[in-house]
Amino acid sequence: MEDNPRFFDLVGNVRAMRRLKPDPVPRDLLMKVLNAGVQAPSGMNSQPWSFLVLEKSGDKQWFAEHYKAAIESRFGDLSMSGEDDSPVARQLRALQYQMTHMQEFPLLLIVCGLRDWPFKVPQDERVGLAPPNYGAIYPCVQNILLACRAVGLGAALTTMHQVFEEELMERFQIPREYGAVVTMPIGYPTGRFGPVRRHPAESLTYFDCWGNTAS
Repeated sequence: MEDNPRFFDLVGNVRAMRRLKPDPVPRDLLMKVLNAGVQAPSGMNSQPWSFLVLEKSGDKQWFAEHYKAAIESRFGDLSMSGEDDSPVARQLRALQYQMTHMQEFPLLLIVCGLRDWPFKVPQDERVGLAPPNYGAIYPCVQNILLACRAVGLGAALTTMHQVFEEELMERFQIPREYGAVVTMPIGYPTGRFGPVRRHPAESLTYFDCWGNTAS
């Protein structure tokens, strides 16, 4: 079986793009990306995902303000010296840019998932709201990230909305049977795509017993 080099080039080139242009994303291009997302597998083909797209200025401003407050409540001031060029400093500056410009991005995609109790939770302990079906939603999210890269769109996922999820659900009338899993600002990136840096699988893989690296 031959490798598909285009796939392996693509999957190694999907980095978080947190600096986005305000240029609008065509609706047909967005739907192309979302239709790639819904090709993901799910248990019993349940397809438990739905999408909320924020495009209106007031809605994005509301989200941006709550997002900024959530980050500051957890991490404090993220300001970094411009002279610090370490990888951590560069990542924090990108995050700070996203935090202060999110309302200017063309769209914010909220990926929602139907709630479903994990098998490990006994029936008599299933009290209150079940969590979303994360195991099905994240393959959909990864498909969306790959599709964005394939069509030249930048994206980066965040789960910081969890800090204000109750307000989010009420503001945008998300049904209680769904949970908000990730938020993804999407738009055309101001910078260039590039290869990601990851630990090689060889250094993380064991055979038959944890710690055994011999195949």
